[in-house]
Amino acid sequence: MSLGRIAVLVSNDLEFDQRVRKTCHSLTKAGWEPLLIGRRWKRSDARSIDRPYPSFRMWLGVQSGPVFYLLLQLGMLRALRRCHREGGVQAVWANDLDTLWPAIWAARRWGWKVAYDSHEWFTEAEGLKGRPLRKALWLWWERRCFRHLECMLTVNGAIADAYRSRYGLKVEVVPNVSERSEPAEPMLRSDLGWPEDRKVLLMQGAFMDRDRGALDAVRALVHLPDCHLALIGSGPEFDAAAKVAERLGVRSRLHLHDRKPFEVLRRCTAAADVGLSLDRPTVENFRFSLPNKLFDYLHAGLPVVCSDLPVAGKFVKEEAIGEVASAAEGDEAIARSVADAVGKLVATPPTQAHLAQVASRHHWGSYETKLRNALHPLRALG
Repeated sequence: MSLGRIAVLVSNDLEFDQRVRKTCHSLTKAGWEPLLIGRRWKRSDARSIDRPYPSFRMWLGVQSGPVFYLLLQLGMLRALRRCHREGGVQAVWANDLDTLWPAIWAARRWGWKVAYDSHEWFTEAEGLKGRPLRKALWLWWERRCFRHLECMLTVNGAIADAYRSRYGLKVEVVPNVSERSEPAEPMLRSDLGWPEDRKVLLMQGAFMDRDRGALDAVRALVHLPDCHLALIGSGPEFDAAAKVAERLGVRSRLHLHDRKPFEVLRRCTAAADVGLSLDRPTVENFRFSLPNKLFDYLHAGLPVVCSDLPVAGKFVKEEAIGEVASAAEGDEAIARSVADAVGKLVATPPTQAHLAQVASRHHWGSYETKLRNALHPLRALG
């Protein structure tokens, strides 16, 4: 029996946000009919994407800054009004703080249930570093929105504890774990331009922002003469990687690939030897992250080299799925630390049986009850 339509709001690229894709799949299994609402990154992009439920991508004309966020709010509100006119909507699901106010506005106006899923510690993100006024505005916006909520979801316990202590909300944790499925058939390395007789290190990320470790991985190649590195994604560090590699004399061992659809990405991941997750602890959002790429590597059978962070590093150590690079400061020291960790991992990797056993305990299906319970009426304000 259908529970009704649910509007799912996201500001990221709908096609590449895997957490949103998994959420919509789980909502469909529970009886909801998702309508995915987001934006087009290019005016030439299609208005919808190929999913088993409707999707709508708006064109905003501006891609960053205050004007972007204003246009995003207005565009989301227009889309939600259209959903209401079409009928059948019973709930709205907001992904991250920049979509939460339109969701709350619609829930108040039409009596819908609401759910809020914070994919990161939004007010501690890299884009707010060194911008105290902008950060203060987002914190004010967060307080204004959160007073309407009874509960929320986020991606790990450290971020959940921060939200609990700050706002007194019930916060459930749904990590960015992968869906449980049969291992993907590895892409042929010849099709990717990767060598058959060398170790290939992989870093994937839909948006490789500053300090996400892509350039540290490139610098580590200097100390790993028998290894190649593949980057799959986009973003500032992805764009800068070729120039850095050229300057260091390792360009021939660097392979750059644009973002891939999920099923294609799975096959690329399975073709690599080692997965890299190398966030620097420059902002709290990175420091306390537990990236979905860790679980993508794990489910593909790849051991991991991770930076020494409180959450991600602890997970890699406790589950014994790879090596944690020693904490270091400065580009050269970090590169050597990463290279040392890769060397140790290549010499004594965890077994495939162990990786499969860990993966069997960390998968999306085990959190679907929490997802269903995240939908709730708005808090009554005095």
